[in-house]
Amino acid sequence: MVFLFVSMENLYHYLVIILFILLTIKLLTHKTKNLPPSPFSLPIIGHLHLIKNPLYQSLTTLLSKYGPVLYLKFGCRHVLVLSSPSAVEECLNKNDIIFANRPRTMAGDLMTYNYTTFVWTPYGSLWRNHRRLSAVEIFCSNSVEKFSSIREEEVADFVRRLFEVSSGNGTQKVDLKYLFCLLMTNVMWRTVAGKRGVEDPKEVEAEKMFFTEFKSLFFPSLGTNICDFFPVLRWIGFLGIEKKLKEIHRRRDEYLENLVDGIRLNKSKKNISLIERLLSLKQDDPDFCSDQVIKTMVLMMFIAGSESTAITMEWTMALLLNHPEALQKARD
Repeated sequence: MVFLFVSMENLYHYLVIILFILLTIKLLTHKTKNLPPSPFSLPIIGHLHLIKNPLYQSLTTLLSKYGPVLYLKFGCRHVLVLSSPSAVEECLNKNDIIFANRPRTMAGDLMTYNYTTFVWTPYGSLWRNHRRLSAVEIFCSNSVEKFSSIREEEVADFVRRLFEVSSGNGTQKVDLKYLFCLLMTNVMWRTVAGKRGVEDPKEVEAEKMFFTEFKSLFFPSLGTNICDFFPVLRWIGFLGIEKKLKEIHRRRDEYLENLVDGIRLNKSKKNISLIERLLSLKQDDPDFCSDQVIKTMVLMMFIAGSESTAITMEWTMALLLNHPEALQKARD
């Protein structure tokens, strides 16, 4: 016991000495740089100790003290926080190429097909090809107009469900978050694949099973995690995060592969889906529109078009309920 106590005491001494040496080296080798204002940072963790939930409140507090442009360090990551329109314009208009690329992350390494997914593609020829493809085939006015009937039909079905619940006896709770997510999932599926995941909306249990699988695959965030701030944690397999992301990507890729292959074998004669349109482009130019490009386009439609839109609608509804005067204007 005495030996253990002494060993632990020595370990603490070593840690203090190492931290002191690191701090000394940092101070001695520090070069004056023209960086924005920044709070005092701690060794290793940087400014992470200043960040608490909710994030926007922590950043607002720091910005009120240090000004509209703030430099932070999260572990090994450098972060620039902007709250001034002129600063945003300076970065995104005058220096847009410098800020064009996303930082590399663990999720990006494992789940973006080696950074060939549109929103993760580095600025260059591939990025320009993706941009041209999305602008001409996905977000052009003709495509938006062509798929407008899908949105109208799904919104009508959403309203019908609400009416059926509200017309019952007594007071019933309505899970708007689930219904909003289901609404956008159906819109995306019909746009991308030309059909619903479950054709009959009366099959409630089958619909729940379909949405549960879809949510598990396409709702997980592709953002950062703690291993991006401290790469050593990735090397030791911290909390199995990397293993989980690899498994999600494997299942997601299999899901997309089966979806594309199924539509390739059973093309619709009435409503041409987005995947069918991309497959026809592949016949004209296999190198430009490969199966991987098709999967990455579908992946971004599912990720960006489902959860984020549903969350926006949920917040809009919450704000309307908290501001009766705005709700009345919307009704009028």
